[in-house]
Amino acid sequence: MVPATHLEVYVKRLIAHGYKVGVCRQTETRALKAVTENANRPFERKLSGVYTASTWIDHVSCCEKSDEQVICAIVDRPTSRTCTALAFVSIDMATSSITYDEWLDDSTREGLYTRIMHLVPREVVLLSSLSDGTRRAVSMYAAASATYNVRMETREAFEPLASFLQGDVLAWALAACPVEVQRALALLLTYLATYDLTSAFHYVDHYATFTSRSSMVLSGSTLSHLELLRNATDHGGDGSLFWLLDECATSMGRRLLRQWIRRPLVDPVAIQARADAVSLLRERRDRILHRVVSLLTHLPDLTRGLTRILYTLVDPAELVSILLTLYRVTHEIEAHDSTRSTLLNTALQDLRAPKSEVSAFVSALHIPNARSNSKVSLYTDSSRYPAIQKWKQQLEDDELAAQLQLVDIRRILRRPALQFISIAGIDHLIEVRASDAGRVPADWVRINSTKRAVRFHTPAIVELQRQRDRHREMLTAVANEAFRDFVRHVAQAYMPLRRAVHALATIDVLTSLARVASRPGYVRPHVHDQGNLIQLRQCRHPVTEARTNGYIPNDIALGSLKQTEAPRGMLLTGSNMGGKSSMMRAIALTIIMAQIGSFVPCQSAEITCRDAIASRMGARDDILRGESTFLVEARETAFILRTSTPRTLVLLDEFGRGTSTFDGMALAYAVLRSFLERGPAMPTLLFITHYVPLTRLAHLFPQQLMNVHMQVQIMRHQGKEDEVVFLHRVLPGAASRSFGIHAAALSGIPTTIIERAKSKALELEEAERLIHYAHVVKLLGQGDAEAALESIQSITLEA
Repeated sequence: MVPATHLEVYVKRLIAHGYKVGVCRQTETRALKAVTENANRPFERKLSGVYTASTWIDHVSCCEKSDEQVICAIVDRPTSRTCTALAFVSIDMATSSITYDEWLDDSTREGLYTRIMHLVPREVVLLSSLSDGTRRAVSMYAAASATYNVRMETREAFEPLASFLQGDVLAWALAACPVEVQRALALLLTYLATYDLTSAFHYVDHYATFTSRSSMVLSGSTLSHLELLRNATDHGGDGSLFWLLDECATSMGRRLLRQWIRRPLVDPVAIQARADAVSLLRERRDRILHRVVSLLTHLPDLTRGLTRILYTLVDPAELVSILLTLYRVTHEIEAHDSTRSTLLNTALQDLRAPKSEVSAFVSALHIPNARSNSKVSLYTDSSRYPAIQKWKQQLEDDELAAQLQLVDIRRILRRPALQFISIAGIDHLIEVRASDAGRVPADWVRINSTKRAVRFHTPAIVELQRQRDRHREMLTAVANEAFRDFVRHVAQAYMPLRRAVHALATIDVLTSLARVASRPGYVRPHVHDQGNLIQLRQCRHPVTEARTNGYIPNDIALGSLKQTEAPRGMLLTGSNMGGKSSMMRAIALTIIMAQIGSFVPCQSAEITCRDAIASRMGARDDILRGESTFLVEARETAFILRTSTPRTLVLLDEFGRGTSTFDGMALAYAVLRSFLERGPAMPTLLFITHYVPLTRLAHLFPQQLMNVHMQVQIMRHQGKEDEVVFLHRVLPGAASRSFGIHAAALSGIPTTIIERAKSKALELEEAERLIHYAHVVKLLGQGDAEAALESIQSITLEA
């Protein structure tokens, strides 16, 4: 048991520990129960609500960073030995946004991994008949804090859908949704019906597909490798791209910014519209822009507030707070207000649209009484809910009857000026001196006394108070029902209100990007629809620069606006600690920022719009799935080979290093060559490697691939060790060495081990060179001069 006044605090503590919390409340009131046949029985209590981490929709004044509350239902159907059809439907309870998808997945469940990484569900609802492979994948991919609920198989989706949906939504679900999506939707509706939280599913506008032609889908690996939402160190927000771009003033804006980062645009026209709006907000020359930005301060979480209205969870104080905020927002925008941005003009129009509805709702409420949560005197029009006035009149009649009784009491006690008094919440008390207490009628009820006075109720007053208590409880009941009806009336305007709130969130995100654009060294990129161009001057890693206050910029030139003019692949070699991976991430983040609509950390930037960014970076194993480091690398690379298109940006960082040298080199060579042999259909490729022989492919495919390396300067000191200085600059050509032994020395490995390693390295290099020369002699003896020349070139590169 917990104090009722602190119920929310304790519920949130319990669900934070992963518990499902049920709240039992007394369903009978004292005065009304006293006149029924159950008068002498215990008060009835019932389970009034069940809450989990996802279904607890917090008050609008609550400001939590982790404010996405996603519940996801997953179903599958095996189609072959290696392929499974999967579908999911998810809902973010904080925003009522519903996402669905159906796809074919292989045994690795890479598609499921991507969707779970995007959604980050707090709860997962599974069919009891879900395959073991999918069940294992869900348990491994979902967050450790996620909870799982298993529901029995529903043979037909139509019956549960028809039970919870109706009208246009039901017709849309049955006609437009694939069968597996219908099953997942039926599963999720059945689960949420136990919490009475299905209202959000009644609006077609709440539904959106996971895959969209208007935005790219970043794989789960890419989200993780590029640290878009969380860093790779402690999986917190600091150091991520979201952390860099988050200058939002509202919770709605932060939520939308996450969505924009997860789903960069692929339409140059839409990207241009966002960039235009960011430029205008950056300059802020129009007066209307100053007014609009000022609206973003001190706003409650309106998206969560509308959700609470939709589920009738608000109290009067919360409702009036939401409505007054919307009133201020909608009345700030006039019909003639406009900007030079179509995106901002659309947002202004959506902000102004529900002006009349909000005005009607606000004028219907008595603001002071609403702020004090007085449902009895909540409405300015007393005739709006006649039942309230009826019971208020009954209470006035009860008070009048008590005053009439006071006339008789004065006559009995012979005290013409006697008045009722109230003590400790007990009213209508008749106070007489202690010396006169024996003269009062015998049937009067003694209530309490002091040394000098005794207080009584007459039998008539006792009956009047019982009657008044019943009337008060009836008034409370009808006032509660009237308020629920008023909230349902507000919910009828949910869609225009939701569009207005979304417009506020859009303006907030654009303003945040405008603040980012105002930082030193940021420029507006030019995004093209044709070709495969990446032209970046003085490109920097935005997050590293923000955290270290410095980053050495580089120029990157790949591809062109035409299909065959310049190489679209870059083979990046260089020393350990030279900055290869950082440079590759900087290029990818720059493209993502550009396609979000943001300015980028460059002197100038021209890119071709990408349909996806696929990455294979870092070294990690997956112990839970029994996969080694190299197996994880190979699985992710296989997914990239299957899914990449000519408009995809592919990042491969040291593929092949998790196995033996020759196996790794051979596989890296084969993967790289498979991309190059695609010719004009090859994706834009950034390939990092320490395998120097791979650089020969740039000579075999000069139209697809070029060699670059990270510059290193060797400082020679007489009588001392050579000093290696990492300059972190990209230069044309292949690298000569990796300086791995030098990096090991910097890490603190003992000097004796380092010296022994240097000696062994020279010995291995000489042995490898002799093998190469013997191979050249053999080729010349066989008359294969071309192969011999290629082998000599490789010896020269390695030397």
